[in-house]
Amino acid sequence: MFKLKKRSLVGLFLLLVVLSNLLGSGYSPSISSIQIYGNSKTLDYIIEREIHHTLHTILDSTIAEEDRNRLENLGIFSEVSWKVIPLQDKSAILKYIVIESIQKTPPGVFPVYEEDTGWSLVGGWIIQNFRGRNQTLQLGGSIGGMDTYGFNFVDPWMFGNHVSLSLSSGKSSFHHNFLNWETDVQSFQIDLGRWFGESIKSSIGFEFEKKTFSNESTSNSYLYFSPQVSTRYDTRDIYWNPTKGLLISHYFYFMNGIEPSNYSLLIWRQSYSGFFKLNTSKKNLVLAVNTTFKRKWGDKKEIWLNYFGDSYSVRGWALPNQELYYSGAESFRFGHESVQTTIELRKDIIPKYATKYGVEFGLGVVAFLDAGIISESWTDLLSQSPMLGTGIGLRIPIPMVDVLRIDYGWGYKDGDWNSGSIHWSVEQKF
Repeated sequence: MFKLKKRSLVGLFLLLVVLSNLLGSGYSPSISSIQIYGNSKTLDYIIEREIHHTLHTILDSTIAEEDRNRLENLGIFSEVSWKVIPLQDKSAILKYIVIESIQKTPPGVFPVYEEDTGWSLVGGWIIQNFRGRNQTLQLGGSIGGMDTYGFNFVDPWMFGNHVSLSLSSGKSSFHHNFLNWETDVQSFQIDLGRWFGESIKSSIGFEFEKKTFSNESTSNSYLYFSPQVSTRYDTRDIYWNPTKGLLISHYFYFMNGIEPSNYSLLIWRQSYSGFFKLNTSKKNLVLAVNTTFKRKWGDKKEIWLNYFGDSYSVRGWALPNQELYYSGAESFRFGHESVQTTIELRKDIIPKYATKYGVEFGLGVVAFLDAGIISESWTDLLSQSPMLGTGIGLRIPIPMVDVLRIDYGWGYKDGDWNSGSIHWSVEQKF
């Protein structure tokens, strides 16, 4: 057995005292410098305007983590982290490290599947971080299940601090999935947005839209000027996959007829979501709940019905087709007014991270329960029993679209279960 020298014992004791003080009191140096590392395309000021931690103040890990979340929410980085680098003068450098994700696609052609229109061949050019300024520019079109062309431009800071501009124009043509109509939609839309503080987010805009419904025997056209307003109260931490916070949104869309001029319809969509982390692990276990109402006032004669049974409503039901709709066998799935509620239990299996190629990867699983009622009028809702859907799903982070969502569920109503259905989509349901 060996023995430590007295000087070594004293040194070890002093080291333990220093470590104990650091761990007990927390490491809280003054931040003398803030650095950014990893951005080769994104301009520095785009990152700097999301960093709220100030110089020459004591390190606040809560603010640093909120800064990390804001950078993550830009949607242009595969991974964001921060660390503190001690200096000899007992101050420290606060360093934010970003890994840029794939932010554009070269002009090309690739297949895309959409749940209600099927496969299409899409060609175009998508730039998510245009000019390194967190602008989005999309140009392109598609043929197949949906024939489209158009463009979209978004700048979240076009006129200063979170004062945004969004422009889009395009045309889409497709065969309606349950009505015997060829549908043609042309539109031009402009929106201005503004944040009030960090949590209240609003936008106002308008849309010119022309819809044409036609078949072998007839054709109906509608031309609108449509003002729209939205407000959100948003305290989520990470937008694409929140672990905590609330999202309360209200959206008003007024369809004012130009042709026919006596047509008018007001749509009000309100949504209430909450997210609650149930564990302390990095592999998050989150309870997510949502309730959404949709109301319509005015002329509902336009040939455009809402329905339940897709990836954004009550899952576990096959998409409706003409035979189902015209037979009236499941008339409870169609209408204008609706209420739906969703409960999801979301679990990370592989937390999102950036690969060596700069592409994010991860895997999550979800158990869900959906319930909803839809009807022609609001007063008829209370007389119906709800549709239910329950099942499981996978969530895979994908550059530029946030997350690929694959769900399989089974529907239930009035004592009967159906045979189940699979749903594909992008982005979380809420």
